[in-house]
Amino acid sequence: MDAAVECLIERGVAGTTTLAVQRKAEVSRGALLHHFPSHATLLAASVAELVKRNERAVLHSRAELRASSDKLETAIRSLAFAARQPAYLAELELWAVARTDNVLKQALIAAERAAKRDLERVYTSLFGDWANSETYDDVVSLTLHLVRGLAVSENIRVSIQRRERLIAAWTSAVRMMLRQGAPNKDSKRAGQC
Repeated sequence: MDAAVECLIERGVAGTTTLAVQRKAEVSRGALLHHFPSHATLLAASVAELVKRNERAVLHSRAELRASSDKLETAIRSLAFAARQPAYLAELELWAVARTDNVLKQALIAAERAAKRDLERVYTSLFGDWANSETYDDVVSLTLHLVRGLAVSENIRVSIQRRERLIAAWTSAVRMMLRQGAPNKDSKRAGQC
């Protein structure tokens, strides 16, 4: 599995052939095919490891940003940092290739479902303070879309100033969304009476 992930990161999907992974892992063809009978299952199986690496990147970034007292900004910046790491970019590449490869697409859907609990744990660790907000799910989802978009666009053109400006603007927008979606304590009490 490590060999497959390293191939994905170093060579991309096109260069991550079963033969390349076999050579990198220094295993026989039969051993590789025993564990991964197809190229799609090999690639999909790598998602779990990519998710683990992406989680480590988020945690590392969060630890680095702890000096900031703004938990919301730290959460968004942590995801943005992780989205620039090789493992995240490899996962995005898998998603893009799956657009035209139905076997890979189905395998990735299953792999992403299996990783859902790990991903939700990461999001809760970052945005858990706002979990009771009516807008929590939208905030997490839209933040993920923003960082994915930044990762894809920065693959061609990197502008640190633009990224910083967009992250700051998104943090402000999220702050407003969370305020608007905050549960009304008075209405909760009134409902209990």
